[in-house]
Amino acid sequence: MGIFDVFKKEDTAAKAEVEKKAAEKKEAMQKAAKEARDNAVKTAEAVEKAAEKKVAEAAKKADAEKFKLDVDGIWGEKTISATQHLLGCTVDGICGPDTVSAIQKKVGATVDGVWGEETTSKMQKFLGVEEDGKEGPVTFSAWQKWVNKELGF
Repeated sequence: MGIFDVFKKEDTAAKAEVEKKAAEKKEAMQKAAKEARDNAVKTAEAVEKAAEKKVAEAAKKADAEKFKLDVDGIWGEKTISATQHLLGCTVDGICGPDTVSAIQKKVGATVDGVWGEETTSKMQKFLGVEEDGKEGPVTFSAWQKWVNKELGF
């Protein structure tokens, strides 16, 4: 083996080492690029989720705004509609058996769809007003305040 063969052998070994380091560097760069892409995707997904949540909250607030009640103690169509919206009933402004049943369930009364003294008493207890079983402006004002609070007002 001549001197040139020794240099050629060393040169080949050096080239192999350089190629190995270049391949390792390339692999490390690819891994870093993949991690950066994955992080960018996660960040974008988090931003999108947060934006969707804000849009949903704004829509809910706008929807609730049309049901905000004046606290006037009157059990009228607007109070009934707001109650129906809040309790997940069909919103028609009529206090029928489905609406009464939803109210009864909410206040802990016997659920039979018929409004009676027990329903009023349980509503009064639920609202923390005097329990006399009689419907009236005090009870209905307290209900209107409760509905507004539940709607976020």
